[in-house]
Amino acid sequence: MKLRLLFTLFLLGLLAFNQSCQKKPALNLVPQPLSVTTTSGYFTLTADTRVFVPNGMDDWAMAARYLAALVEQGAGFRLVSQSIQQDMRGPTENAIYFLPESSIASAEGYQLEITPTAIYIRARTAAGAFYAVQTLRQIFPPGINAASAAWQALCCKIDDAPRFSYRGLHLDVGRHYFPVSFVKKYIDLLAAHKLNTFHWHLTEDQGWRIEIKKHPRLQEVAACRSETLVGHYSDQPQRFDGKPYCGYYTQEEVKEVVEYARQRFVTVIPEIEMPGHALAALSAYPELGCTGGPYQAATKWGVFEDVFCAGNEKTFVFLDEVLEEVCALFPSTYIHIGGDECPKTRWQTCPKCQKRMKQEGLKDEHELQSYFIRRAEAMLARRDKKLIGWDEILEGGLAPSATVMSWRGTEGGIAAAKAGHDAIMTPTSHVYLDYYQSDPNTEPVAIGGHLTLEKVYSYEPVPAELSPEEAVRILGVQANVWTEYMKTPDYVEYMTYPRACAVAEIAWSAKEKKDWPDFARRLRAHFARLDAMGVNYAKSYFDISTSFSGGKVALSAIDPVLQIRYTTDGSEPTPTSKRYKEPFAIAQNTTVKAAVFEGKKQMGKVRTVAYLVHKASGKPYTLARIPDKYDGGEQYALTNGVTGDIKTWGNWVGLVNRDIDPVIDLGKPTSFSRVTTHFVNSKVSWIYPPRGVEIYVSDDGQQFRLLASREIPAETMEGITVETVVLDTPGAQGRYLKFVAKTFGVIPENAAGAGNGAWLFIDEVIVE
Repeated sequence: MKLRLLFTLFLLGLLAFNQSCQKKPALNLVPQPLSVTTTSGYFTLTADTRVFVPNGMDDWAMAARYLAALVEQGAGFRLVSQSIQQDMRGPTENAIYFLPESSIASAEGYQLEITPTAIYIRARTAAGAFYAVQTLRQIFPPGINAASAAWQALCCKIDDAPRFSYRGLHLDVGRHYFPVSFVKKYIDLLAAHKLNTFHWHLTEDQGWRIEIKKHPRLQEVAACRSETLVGHYSDQPQRFDGKPYCGYYTQEEVKEVVEYARQRFVTVIPEIEMPGHALAALSAYPELGCTGGPYQAATKWGVFEDVFCAGNEKTFVFLDEVLEEVCALFPSTYIHIGGDECPKTRWQTCPKCQKRMKQEGLKDEHELQSYFIRRAEAMLARRDKKLIGWDEILEGGLAPSATVMSWRGTEGGIAAAKAGHDAIMTPTSHVYLDYYQSDPNTEPVAIGGHLTLEKVYSYEPVPAELSPEEAVRILGVQANVWTEYMKTPDYVEYMTYPRACAVAEIAWSAKEKKDWPDFARRLRAHFARLDAMGVNYAKSYFDISTSFSGGKVALSAIDPVLQIRYTTDGSEPTPTSKRYKEPFAIAQNTTVKAAVFEGKKQMGKVRTVAYLVHKASGKPYTLARIPDKYDGGEQYALTNGVTGDIKTWGNWVGLVNRDIDPVIDLGKPTSFSRVTTHFVNSKVSWIYPPRGVEIYVSDDGQQFRLLASREIPAETMEGITVETVVLDTPGAQGRYLKFVAKTFGVIPENAAGAGNGAWLFIDEVIVE
């Protein structure tokens, strides 16, 4: 009897334990900490809560004041701080303690312990304490806006530290100027996500945005352009608004921003572009260019041939005087000097530059650029500063102590690390937040590309090619926000968040802690915090992805619990439309429309896909070269039944200077009489037509015979267009069809991108 009673009590206890575990609240923290243990109970913050800070430690007091400001803004009462006294007899109830702890290994690490009666913040430095405050901020409810509401934090213990010492977010104010108030908000947001570096891109071809007292024409002339491009650069004919565009930051405003950032433990790194992207500066001081001008600040986007003259000693006197004032304004260790996208055309014909090359024993203009960068490095070194530049500074030889910002891929970072230099990873493939994040047909205009939230999160900053000794040279990661098409603060926020949340987790969280499904779950809860902070973030989280294989359409969302409703008759989906449960078959041309719903509320945009059903649609294929950037959005994008247009880059398969040659397995011997495809002609974007196309057929996938071919007059095609090519194949039959689009090759002289390999973009291979 006793045994049965004990067993029953055991079962009841186990049931109660399981129920308590199931009900245990989750902490949806972004970025994910190293270790989180939740316990029972809550700490309740009140107007009587006292805050204790170390005596005489101003930076710790600054972290405590930041917490007090957050509480006052949200709950309506002000927390009062007082110094920890040596004779205090144990903890005081209803208190928050900031406690220095020398045993914590990481300078930015912390321990956060929340009990029902007190909160303990332990860190080695005030920066670590500040990041503990940011975590505490996420544990409290996000939307409290009245003193009568309960401000409670779940009891827990968190041990945390960042993976990388450099965690950056960039903002270009050269193309579009943003007020100081927004720059401060931008800094607030990056600090809230435990990013610690604000890369402020202050000078560009389109505008010089920082006051230099020694050279007043920089703010009088270079801070203005006569007009601005309307629409996308690729639109033809190009149109302009006819309105002058001006703006710059005074040195007092710069100091204000730097101090604001310091109080949030954010380092501001300015970028002063050289030797390229200098048209605005040359418009004010034309004698610093190779031709002497006249010049004007650029009114459209791109790369321009007029750059600082490397053979003119006045150029270096000017830049030295500029950097003198810049270095005095920014206490950061690093100053960014650009160094990217510097055409050598003017240098090649400039007598002063050629004379400089001869005097210095430089074999080509790439070495002349390296000479330029080394002189800039020396200017900074005299002022106890270090140089950062984009990865082009590797060309012609790297300056002795330069740090490389690797943007054109990972190669620059790898080369720098292997050469014993520090590197910051910021590749276009994963962290350029000016790229489209959703279907371009439903998005505001952007520069191009397609970079989803999931792809951002997938990035690993330490290249596998590096040894452990080399890997320590990777200081961290940065996301870049270039503003050619971002005219307003709202649009900057829209393009930056929530993708910057993914960057924050890449930069902060341990590699083994990264978990995309878990991040997606936490991010959805995090949206309430972004709402409370007034962020105009994109709703791309609720995008629907589509794929077509084996005659069936599959729909999916980031979070599998999201409810998808869809139609196949071209009508708009509603809360009562058919709910998606599994892939569904289509046997004829069909327009699928789908959206995520939460009850009766549509959460995101409608995804519309017009499927073209033909003999190769949904069939698998192989490629000699797998695209690593423009892959069409799914494995078999060339046979997925979807044709693209000039905006939907996500649908195109693209390679540089290589043929695109799918071998399609039709599954069985199949007769067909026509093959059609589309290609992009946009030479201004380095995208060229194929030189020709060929169709082959095979019964065994090994021996192919040519059915048809066609040459394409690529050189004569003008404008920006999507072209169609049709090859008739009467009486053709076989199981395997090989389609070959031949690359144009190297871009000719005097064309945009001359000397580089041309891009080839191909869409659906339609077999009829």
